[in-house]
Amino acid sequence: MGVIPILFVIMLFLIFIGVPIVYSVGISAIWIIINNDFVNLTILPSRMFKGIDSVTLASIPFFLLAAELLSKGSIIKRIINFSSSLIGHLKGGLAHVNILASIFFSGVQGTVTADSAAIGGLLIPAMKEDGYDDDLSVVVTATSSCIGPIIPPSVLMIIYAILTETSVADLFIGGAIPGVILGIALMGITHYWVMKRGYQPYRQKRASFKEIITSFIQSSPAMIVPLFIVLGLVFGVVTPTESGILACLSALIISGLIYRELTIVKIIDALKSTLYSTTVILLIISITTVFSEILVRQFFAQKLTGFILSITNNPTGILFLMAVIVFILGMAIDTNPLLVMLAAPLYKVGTFVGIDPIQLGVVLVMTALIGTISPPVSLLVCINCGIAKIPVSRTYRIIWSYLLVMMLIVFLVILFPSIITWLPSIS
Repeated sequence: MGVIPILFVIMLFLIFIGVPIVYSVGISAIWIIINNDFVNLTILPSRMFKGIDSVTLASIPFFLLAAELLSKGSIIKRIINFSSSLIGHLKGGLAHVNILASIFFSGVQGTVTADSAAIGGLLIPAMKEDGYDDDLSVVVTATSSCIGPIIPPSVLMIIYAILTETSVADLFIGGAIPGVILGIALMGITHYWVMKRGYQPYRQKRASFKEIITSFIQSSPAMIVPLFIVLGLVFGVVTPTESGILACLSALIISGLIYRELTIVKIIDALKSTLYSTTVILLIISITTVFSEILVRQFFAQKLTGFILSITNNPTGILFLMAVIVFILGMAIDTNPLLVMLAAPLYKVGTFVGIDPIQLGVVLVMTALIGTISPPVSLLVCINCGIAKIPVSRTYRIIWSYLLVMMLIVFLVILFPSIITWLPSIS
């Protein structure tokens, strides 16, 4: 067995016996290095530092801090109220509110687990009280939270941009339309289950125009932040790091001066949470850089290109194969390490056959996110099952229908790349 298969086998074995993913990646890489004498272990720290030595990467803690500052107040409730005023009168309105809130909240949070936990913590108990079955509440929350890292700003998009030297601004706006389409598709499959189970509207009557405007005004300051971020990047006014700093300042003004919900204690808590999240992301990237170094030395990109071209030389077919590979690995590996491991090799394959880097990035992110709700690990489902206090197995009956719909959307953006590339092309 070659080095690359052994590397992946060790990593997956460690993951399945319960070793944290970042340590599984590191242990498997070090084992290969020791037994194959690739590099001297004493230079590993410098290689790990090289992986995070990026100016663009400095934007991540600022985006995370902005999200934390906004989330410390009642912004989530304001977004839910606005969503409810728009569609709460529909049958199964609270389930649709869940999805619409994730679309609006995605620009505020930008990370999948944060979106899932924040929205789920409020809406799963509310849906249970409104008569929804726990399995549907969990699945709707888990799947809709995948919209977060697709609609800008997105930490995953920034990581992909750094690894492939792709424009952050183009990736941000390239994910906007697919994210909205995914939200609409999730509403469609949710409507099917709502009608089948006979759930009633959340609101007894349609909200008045005045109520809609009032709830919009209350939630709009926070939802405007991501718009300023994207516009600043698109027009070249700011760099990604500068846009992150501006997002932090905007969050301080909105939560502190407009909503008047920030206290010193909340700011300190936000800083602590940001420090923890940033440390985890940087640790993952630095350790996975060593893993990627082995892949480079073993000519993994060239071997992968040869393998894929032996099956098909059609760019669309190749992108389908890439999506399948990422989806399968995404069932066991979290999105951050998976993207760090595969972004560069798949980017090389994609550019070799003429796949647009922006389309490739959005497709990889979407597919990796779908893997986070897929058995056997089902990370996002597990988070929300913990909130609902039900076993993961109870969601299996309906989760497959959601997975099918989400994969169909991925295939749609593969077949029609302009869904992703149109906005970047006119910006």
